[in-house]
Amino acid sequence: MSNEQEKLIEFIDVQKSYDGSNLVIKNLNLSIRRGEFLTLLGASGSGKTTTLVMLAGFESPTRGEIRMNGKHIESVPAHKRGIGMVFQNYALFPHMSVAQNLAYPLKMRGIGGAELEDKVKRAIDMVQLHGMEHRRPSELSGGQQQRVALARAMVFEPELILMDEPLGALDKNLREHMQYEIKQLHRKLGITIVYVTHDQSEALTMSDRVAVFDRGDIAQIAAPDVLYEQPGTAYVATFIGENNILCGTLQAVHGETCTVALDCGQRITAPAFGLQGTEPERVKVMVRPEKIQLGAVSNGSQDFTGQIADLVYLGDHVRVHVRHGEKENVILKMADMKLAKQIVIGESIGFGWNPNDCHVYPESMTLR
Repeated sequence: MSNEQEKLIEFIDVQKSYDGSNLVIKNLNLSIRRGEFLTLLGASGSGKTTTLVMLAGFESPTRGEIRMNGKHIESVPAHKRGIGMVFQNYALFPHMSVAQNLAYPLKMRGIGGAELEDKVKRAIDMVQLHGMEHRRPSELSGGQQQRVALARAMVFEPELILMDEPLGALDKNLREHMQYEIKQLHRKLGITIVYVTHDQSEALTMSDRVAVFDRGDIAQIAAPDVLYEQPGTAYVATFIGENNILCGTLQAVHGETCTVALDCGQRITAPAFGLQGTEPERVKVMVRPEKIQLGAVSNGSQDFTGQIADLVYLGDHVRVHVRHGEKENVILKMADMKLAKQIVIGESIGFGWNPNDCHVYPESMTLR
């Protein structure tokens, strides 16, 4: 398959303003691959939902092009784009049964008779709602309603399904179960899904790729493991997962590594890719809690001493708060419960991390 054939959707130099002066989307260039699960992730107001509604056809871009299968769709009405849509509030017709809700988009496309009945039955089988065909939405649980919404989006076999915070109204256990079900349906059907969420854990769990939005721009788009292990900007590093942030001054850059003098007085070595070719004087060093180890770190130069400030038991791990220097606390995660029980609040302890497990960014790269 050629590169052009792989592209189902293209945003080309797209801008969006609602008031004529402030750009909600600044200059979006995005290609969505056929058959992929792409998540648009970001905080409220970052532009992810605006991008989705422009793709759905509910809003038009102020400038730029949106293409589907190589054809312009900016002027194509929403109901003629052949796109399935799943909303957070389900948007089911309350006066219709499950079967009638599923039949509606088929009837709107002129499908009837045995073909309609067959497609409705297959959709019900797909989301495992056997025996509930004649129930109305008010007679279903939240999870069952969400399954109906999913089935309705898929029943007419669209090339693309858009999901706008579809699991936001569900409790934690049901949310995690539905994440698994949606991902399994995606793998089974091979359909293209564009999913909007502000929940970074959900994005990492479900996606082939994640586009992290920041104030109308895509800060980074990559596979979940790349975003987590190699965040391209300080914003992505802080938005995806948890990080300890240590301030310091850049001393030197040696190819792919750099030397930083931390404000606590210690000098460390770290990868330099987060500097993006610049050599700022002030930098922020970020290291994830699970990368920090107690005791001396083999083959590493980041060895510190601190005082245990607090221990927080969270079931599968213990969060250890270590006071380091006058102002900074470092948090690390321990899965070894036996070792964690030996730690005493107030005692001095060594800790550190491998040089390759931290990231360095210019201090001027605001952590929004």
